[in-house]
Amino acid sequence: MKNKNILIALFFLCCGMFALAQTNNEQLAVQYFKNQEYEKAVGLFKRLYNNRPDAYYYNYYLETLIALQDFKEAEKLIQKQIRIYPLIQKYKVDLGQIYEQQGASSKAKKQYENCITQANLNSATVKELASAFQAYHLTDYAIKTYLQGRKNSLVQTEYAVELTHLYTQKKEYQKAIDELFVLIRDFPNEIVTVESILINWLIDDPQQVKRDIIRTNILKYSNRNPDIQVYSSLMLWFAMQEKDFTSALKQAIAIDKRYKEDGRTVYEISEIAGDNMDFKTSLNGLNYILIEKNIESPYYELSKVLSLRTKYKQITHTYPPKKEDIQTLDKKLYTYFKDNALNLSNVLLLREWVQLKSLYANDIQTAKALLEDAIYKQNIPHKEKALLKLDLGDILCLDEDVWEATLLYSQVEKDFPNDTISSTAKYKNAKLSFYLGEFDWAEAQLDVLRAATSKLIANDAMYLSLLISDNKTEDSLNLPLMYFARAKFFLENNQLQKAEDMIDTIGKMIIYHTLSDDILFLKAEIALKKQEYKKADSLFARIVDFHPHDLLADDALFMRATINEFYIKDMFTAMDLYQQIIRNYSSSIYASDARKRFRILRGDVLREVN
Repeated sequence: MKNKNILIALFFLCCGMFALAQTNNEQLAVQYFKNQEYEKAVGLFKRLYNNRPDAYYYNYYLETLIALQDFKEAEKLIQKQIRIYPLIQKYKVDLGQIYEQQGASSKAKKQYENCITQANLNSATVKELASAFQAYHLTDYAIKTYLQGRKNSLVQTEYAVELTHLYTQKKEYQKAIDELFVLIRDFPNEIVTVESILINWLIDDPQQVKRDIIRTNILKYSNRNPDIQVYSSLMLWFAMQEKDFTSALKQAIAIDKRYKEDGRTVYEISEIAGDNMDFKTSLNGLNYILIEKNIESPYYELSKVLSLRTKYKQITHTYPPKKEDIQTLDKKLYTYFKDNALNLSNVLLLREWVQLKSLYANDIQTAKALLEDAIYKQNIPHKEKALLKLDLGDILCLDEDVWEATLLYSQVEKDFPNDTISSTAKYKNAKLSFYLGEFDWAEAQLDVLRAATSKLIANDAMYLSLLISDNKTEDSLNLPLMYFARAKFFLENNQLQKAEDMIDTIGKMIIYHTLSDDILFLKAEIALKKQEYKKADSLFARIVDFHPHDLLADDALFMRATINEFYIKDMFTAMDLYQQIIRNYSSSIYASDARKRFRILRGDVLREVN
């Protein structure tokens, strides 16, 4: 028994020594290979492979033989590996490669063709073989492999996605898109996959070659197959990528009518069009729902509210707004709230009606009455009432009832101590002090707000606090800052001419002032309100160019990006500006939004509307 134990121990000791020797040889061989000392490596790899003919040692041994141009030995190695592992496709392609490296092109071609036409080529081996060809950049043979696999499967769309990628590599875009369009004809649920592929085309298409091919083929397939809904859906999707909301809406309405849908797609496109400042298209879509759908439709009431909100947005983005448009919308809003009780779903619409009354119709008293009725008589949640109180405070400021305004702000701040709305109320109080020229008191309040949980409020508070501290003078009047504060107030309340007059007054007082970048920003905001988009863009650009390290630089850059995206419609410039924010102002409050907007423009993120 004792002798038996000794033998076992010796056996394990020998095994351990063998494994250690194997490991040492492997490390030495790999080091020789890395140092390109192939003559020293080849013998070691041969022994390692003979002891364990797996893929790891095979690959190292083969690469070493090729480096030494010992193709005969390499050929023997591959043939041995094929005998050991006859089902692994890579080794069969390796053999063809060795033939090619020996100059035997016809022999290599025959080997490749034998790989493709071999018996029992199933789904798994088709993909494995195609991958092996692709590893050697033999794209044509990879395509032939998939086509042979398709022939064997008797399914016309088998390997459509794989073939699409290969055809795209070869810039054979027509063949690629034919694969995709046949795929969704037979399997409509694959439209998401197809859209994802086409998005990648659009991203990498500086000459817009692929964009034209997509457009041409969508029209071709849609016209030839008018009864296949997926092609209509793809046409709608492409129009959305192009931000051609008019075409997208036209397609959506056609689909809605043809397939008797509930208006969801039309509503979503109308909403997106409005978000992108295409108010005409947005209103056309919403009017379609209001005319064609009955009140039971889940999108009927939503469309009614969104239509009114879009008309309000259209007025606020028109300069100068037409008096008749303001009056018409005012009457419609009056009728709406006469017929519909105030509730959570339309309280935002009420707030916009109040804005219309106070800032555009110059009817401050009615605006106050609407808010007071909603706050003290209507049954709505407390937080919504608090928001309305803040709105009422703003209107009281406009009506120069400063004491009542500050009481309302303070009341909201006290009622919601642990909510963001409390910080908003406190910030409004601080701004009111700033507008009134009470700079020391405003600065004290703003310094507290710089630690607010809301990043936006904290950022705004920091800017206003630094604006005050940087521009206060020993002169207790602080006239330039006082005039600037009034200009900010007038701009906020849509009194553009008064704001410009105040800015001009500062300019007449002093040639250069530390407010120079702030004044530029204010001028740009006024130009934007007046729809002078090129001028606004130029003014914001001056801030970035001449004040790149000031607090307003990232704000100005983000405003430039927004203007170019939504108003000037220069998407490439917008993308570049968003990238500048991400790259140069990574800690900016706008960095996250810039990243999102850049990805949307690049096509990473899709709004699903079909």
